Amino acid sequence: MEDRGVFRRLIHRSVLLALVSLCVAAVPLLARADDSPERNIFMHYGLGVGAALCTLVYGPAKILYATLGSLTGGLAWALTGGRTDVPREIIEPAVRGDYVVTPENLTFNQPLLFVGKEHALDRTGDQNYE
Repeated sequence: MEDRGVFRRLIHRSVLLALVSLCVAAVPLLARADDSPERNIFMHYGLGVGAALCTLVYGPAKILYATLGSLTGGLAWALTGGRTDVPREIIEPAVRGDYVVTPENLTFNQPLLFVGKEHALDRTGDQNYE
């Protein structure tokens, strides 16, 4: 029975490695611009498929990062006696950012943000330093 578990893990890792390799290999090929309409259609199709496959790997990693950041922020809130500034600095970068890879990310027209940036308008001067 142990051989089955090892075999399954090997298969899962191989599929995951193949998906990541496909995403990495497809980016330079799909990002090339071409004027012919047929190639343009295939380029959009390829970018969509590449973005979907990359999201299968990237999305769960981002969700795990956001979840762990939220849990760590909650623990920081409890350990600091209810201060809100400390967990905010932990939770905001973890929760903000992109959860899905888009074709614009693959063509480098838009950056893919794993760690989110704080919006300047969200920052207020009412930090709680009790």
